[in-house]
Amino acid sequence: MANISRRTVLKGAVLLPALPGTALSADLEQRAMAMDPPVFLLETAVPPHFTGEGLTISDKTSVCGTRSLRWDHQGRAVITVRAPLRWAADPYKPGDDQAWQGLVDAFCVWIHNETPVDDVVRFEFGRGDRTDLWFEFHLNYTGWRTAWVRYAYDMRGRPRPDMDTLRIVAPRRTGSLHLDQLMLNVPLRPDAPCRDYQLPEIAAEGDEYDNQHWQALYLFDRLLAEHRPQVRPPTSEESAALRALVARYHDEYLIAQVRPDVPALTAQTEALMGRPVHAYQSQIYPVEIAAELRSFVNPVTLRSCTDLMKTIAQAHQASPPDRPALAALYLKIVAHLREQGWTRGSCQGTIHHLGYDVRGYYDSVYLMRDALREAGLFEQVRADLDWLTGLGRIFRGWKHRMAHGSIMDIFNTTFRGLLAAVLLRDTEAEQVAYLKALRDWLNTALLPTDGIQDGIKVDGTAFHHVGFFPDYVRDGFAGLAPLVYVMSGGAFAISTEAFGWLKKALLMQRVYAGRTQWPISLSGRNPIGTTALSIVPFQWLAPLDDAIGAAFLRLLPASPTPQQKELAAKLAARGVVAEPSPTGNWALNYAALTVHRRGDWQVTVRGHNRYLWSTEIYVGANWYGRYNTYGQIQVVHRGTNLDSGYSHAGYDWNRRPGTTTIHKPLDALKGDLTGAIEEMLLTDSRFGGSCAIDGRHGLFAMDLHEHPKYEGTHRARKSVFLFDDRIVALGTGISNADGTHETETTLFQTRRTGAVVMDGEQVPFPYDNRDLRPRWLLDDKNIGYYLAPGQRAGLTRSTQASRHNATEAPTSGDFSTAWISHGRAPRAGSYEYAMVVETTAERMAAFAADVPYEVVRADDLAHVVTDRATGITGYAVFERVRLAGPVLEVDTPSLLMTRRDGDDLVLAVADPDLRLYNGIDHDQYERGRYVGHYSPWSRPWLTRPSHPHLLRVTVQGRWRAQGPCRARITGGRTVLEFETVHGTSLQVRLSSAD
Repeated sequence: MANISRRTVLKGAVLLPALPGTALSADLEQRAMAMDPPVFLLETAVPPHFTGEGLTISDKTSVCGTRSLRWDHQGRAVITVRAPLRWAADPYKPGDDQAWQGLVDAFCVWIHNETPVDDVVRFEFGRGDRTDLWFEFHLNYTGWRTAWVRYAYDMRGRPRPDMDTLRIVAPRRTGSLHLDQLMLNVPLRPDAPCRDYQLPEIAAEGDEYDNQHWQALYLFDRLLAEHRPQVRPPTSEESAALRALVARYHDEYLIAQVRPDVPALTAQTEALMGRPVHAYQSQIYPVEIAAELRSFVNPVTLRSCTDLMKTIAQAHQASPPDRPALAALYLKIVAHLREQGWTRGSCQGTIHHLGYDVRGYYDSVYLMRDALREAGLFEQVRADLDWLTGLGRIFRGWKHRMAHGSIMDIFNTTFRGLLAAVLLRDTEAEQVAYLKALRDWLNTALLPTDGIQDGIKVDGTAFHHVGFFPDYVRDGFAGLAPLVYVMSGGAFAISTEAFGWLKKALLMQRVYAGRTQWPISLSGRNPIGTTALSIVPFQWLAPLDDAIGAAFLRLLPASPTPQQKELAAKLAARGVVAEPSPTGNWALNYAALTVHRRGDWQVTVRGHNRYLWSTEIYVGANWYGRYNTYGQIQVVHRGTNLDSGYSHAGYDWNRRPGTTTIHKPLDALKGDLTGAIEEMLLTDSRFGGSCAIDGRHGLFAMDLHEHPKYEGTHRARKSVFLFDDRIVALGTGISNADGTHETETTLFQTRRTGAVVMDGEQVPFPYDNRDLRPRWLLDDKNIGYYLAPGQRAGLTRSTQASRHNATEAPTSGDFSTAWISHGRAPRAGSYEYAMVVETTAERMAAFAADVPYEVVRADDLAHVVTDRATGITGYAVFERVRLAGPVLEVDTPSLLMTRRDGDDLVLAVADPDLRLYNGIDHDQYERGRYVGHYSPWSRPWLTRPSHPHLLRVTVQGRWRAQGPCRARITGGRTVLEFETVHGTSLQVRLSSAD
């Protein structure tokens, strides 16, 4: 980051007479110019660093303050800027790991052009009269455009640390240009710049990044020009389907019943005029002056403009008498956006997260198409829409590495724009042809994806940021579902297969959510505790599917909207009733997750492995999230996370229920993002996932190995057995080399609302005892905990001090917290405890007196537990192992569950290893030691499918198998061979062969 190295004000600049309000700008301008290297705001004076003819400060147009540098130039005239450029080399390599790319040096400037010309402005950088490198900026536009150009990667030539001169060479023509906010060298994320009509040769690697769905607009534009679907006269069926689609699109999706307030909308529109329009354009501001510069520039957000456009468009539809005035307002905003550079061919330096900022634009253009035609702007705005949506993406195919990258973002924000752009084709035949292409694209986009690339997975989970991320899945489906409904029921409906996968993933959301909120281990980088599923996609798709309709009826809020009430009545009329709460057990191994539900309560257990990142930490998000998937067990049984005991304020981020962690001070626990954009760490452990039997009971296990970035010696083998309302948790092999901090397995951390009971006695508040040996505990949410003898536990009831996960601001709250202590630098530590959901002190006393389960084995090779009530035995097999029976031998680390059913034996197995690659990921090792330098983004196995594996289980007795396995009897034993893939649980019934 650039530093202010000279605090004295530079002399020699000729200032214009001060205008009201310019005192701050003059001071800021001088301080910016005194930075090393300088930042030129070009507001009150031509800087002394600039020499050249025809340079003045003009108030005609600007994007930074109220003035800019006007350059009345002759053909090939030159401005020379003399100042140290301070370029320094960096380790970035184009196409490198996105999470670890740090910052690079870049040149940034705004340029205003009044008359398009097939020519360029040339920027040359060097030492005195010598040019070391250069780039050209095309002038085929009107209005403002900006250049963000990375010295070492986008310019021709070779940069040098001692460069001290910039030359700006005018085009061949005589004319005028305006320059503003010229920054000689700013540190920039290397994936931020993207190529466009002005800079078509820069940042080509962005076409292959995960964020290519925003950044590859230039490529998509070329594809749109090169590919056209076959246009033929539509059939009568296609014409009818098109009419029905347009009616639904207009009447049910776009319009709204509003009462236009023309004076208020006029005032809002006028407030936008004369101000620059930004999305992510301020990210280049040097940190030392960033806040002041944002205030000085005083931009409006792109989103505020486009949201207002949608409001005006809906008002235009609702009130015919006001249409002339509303159309004028809409066209005024359109003209302003186009002048500011939000138009075809422009990426504004960066166009990151574009879809979030222009959804209102996408939804408004179709409503305003006639007003645009009358103004002679329809074709230009349609071309803008084609560019901003990246319409050509539907012709790119699915073979490139990031074909599914951030598909949930596209569903959420961009698909609506793609549909609008298609429906704005000139003829019905063109609309039909492009609709078919869009439908076919969506049919593929909704199919399960291989590896860890984004999209829906075969188990119904769905990925964003190459990992399981429910918040983005929710938003993706909420954005897409209305358009799936609009396209339904005719020639443009998505395929039965595509709809089936969308349905599966949507219905799975209401399984892994509590009632509506995500468990904390599923919250990604948003551990506030309130993020939840959305009823919106259920509402839009309920008319198309009774199962979704039944889920919608169950999820109805206490005070439904009129539209929800109307839909509920329609569903009832066709016999759809609200579903019961999901009950059962789900093994979701693309999330290393088990979900266990009975009635209205839910237990989730979450881990990670060498394919699935442990947590996502951003600057300003989830700073203390390291332990989120270290086997976290959460019970949601009272409606919300808060009701069930979780509270963000005062939460000790070290003590997540079920996790085995090293208890660190918050400063040491905080994520270290030095040189990185984000943290998404991978362990080298293959084993982490779950198994289900009968769809009702489950088993989770993981071989926990902390990433070497923090404490690479920290290990534990953990298992959780889930039988009805009883959960048994085991841990062995707990070890690490941290001799300073305590290692703990947390039992619970619950927001204080009532009494905690220990061995029949209420525990007062406050309370602090770290050397306990209780038989059982009952927390204040009626969750019971039985502790096997011989374990040392701690229990506190206190006002805890913590920090906000994002802002790091101090927080506090009253909590009851209990844990099992393993000491410092433990070796071969272990634990055993059981949980009972919604229980009483009397039942816990009885549980401790007559423990209803048996730990058959608990060592580093296997954890085996039998539940007496169900007769189920669960096996967490960490290594190839021989056992006592009925399972005698397992040749693969895996999870098994058995139960007797009369004379039959029911067996469920799961190999949670997704097997996306064999052996080791060599990039992640040095001298045979796992160092884990890289994030999932760059892994060569990112798109690889789960490879089938032959798992052999030897059982005692002679059996015939019914189900997905092959049985081979050898003497008094039977060898069962299962082909496992995707971590799927396979269940068979074994009948006696004698």
